[in-house]
Amino acid sequence: MQGGLLYRLLSGLIVLLRRLGVPAALRGMTPRECASYAFGIAYMFQARLWTLLRGEPGWPALQAAWARAERDPGVRDTLAGTLASTDSLHLIASGEAGFAAREALYARASRSLDIATYYVQSDQTGRATMAALAACAARGVRVRLLVDRYMMARKRVEVEGMDALLDEAHAAGIEVRTWHDPARPWDSNHRKMIVADAEAALVGGRNFADHYRGDQWRDVDLVLEGPSAAPLARLFEAVWSGAGTPALQAHPAPPWIDCVPAAVVDDPVMRYVLSAVGAATRSVDLELAYFVAHDSLCGALERAARRGVRVRLLTNSAQSNDLPFATWTTYEGARRLLEAGAEVHARRGAGRTLHCKYAVIDGEWVSFGSHNLDYYSPRYCCEANLLARDARLAGLLSEFFAGGLAQATPLDLESEVRPYLAAAVSQRRFDRAFRDFQ
Repeated sequence: MQGGLLYRLLSGLIVLLRRLGVPAALRGMTPRECASYAFGIAYMFQARLWTLLRGEPGWPALQAAWARAERDPGVRDTLAGTLASTDSLHLIASGEAGFAAREALYARASRSLDIATYYVQSDQTGRATMAALAACAARGVRVRLLVDRYMMARKRVEVEGMDALLDEAHAAGIEVRTWHDPARPWDSNHRKMIVADAEAALVGGRNFADHYRGDQWRDVDLVLEGPSAAPLARLFEAVWSGAGTPALQAHPAPPWIDCVPAAVVDDPVMRYVLSAVGAATRSVDLELAYFVAHDSLCGALERAARRGVRVRLLTNSAQSNDLPFATWTTYEGARRLLEAGAEVHARRGAGRTLHCKYAVIDGEWVSFGSHNLDYYSPRYCCEANLLARDARLAGLLSEFFAGGLAQATPLDLESEVRPYLAAAVSQRRFDRAFRDFQ
């Protein structure tokens, strides 16, 4: 597992450095936060070593493979599914409203309730979620909860009460499975979906923790009721059946597209977005939590902007990013886009993290789901996205995007981006050594 000797050594070192007050950032950390930090570092070292020893494809090869999709509109056409005209679609921006919508799904379920997530945290939100799921199980609903092994293990050292929370779930009759692939021990389940009775679904970026419930973090949920929920239920069934066994194959169920790191060369979400951007004639709008300087993605966006397509990116600023080590590559990507004439807007303020992951191209081609379009998602994460040609959903997301722009301000190339890049020497070095985790 991701702990072990390296984790214990790093944990002891970080505790010692915290006592010495070096670096200053450690002084304000609690012991549990230090343990979580050590756990994450141990994971990165071990996962990176495994990737190198396995001879996994390097980033130049991956970028070149993905970039071919930019020149082929057929990739977009093949991967895009359709939503049923009778589907009810609703976007939820508010964290509080998002969890109210989850509770409404739990309440309506009469036969089955299937949930896949990165983690459930033992805080007020996590405990309320387990209580609601227990109530569903008590009235005869089959409740299945799929969580990720690595992230749940990390939460055990970060947050009190994780084992008790899972014990309560098992005692209540909730079926809990921890996703892992023995053949690829560093991959994670990052899919996020809730499906009730194969008739209604909720997908988006939120996990089950208090910081997703408030409105400091910006995120969005899609609630869908109708025939298009059934394929997502089939996708969940396939993933559930593979939990804990080698699961090297994706489980597509159009318009829902599954991604697995074993097939990273053919990552369908990356290829779909690149193909759609390459074929764009009017507009490209992306709201991404962790925009990174992908050669293939940045190149496609640059070329689109230079041929007259309106390209707009909404992402995190250095102040709002909850992964500060990734800010250098975000600003490097922003530099490239701004130099090409694209617009880059950033959410501001410490703790006001933007966590959305979607793209809308030419007002009709949509990618929406758990895939961050960064380095980490395709390399180590199993993801599920909705890929569809649907003007109705595109319109809802465009309206949501406009609201995000109103809460953000443009990144300025000369006064902000270039000075940050010049000063971020340590982040640039981190990017070179640990690009997989950006």
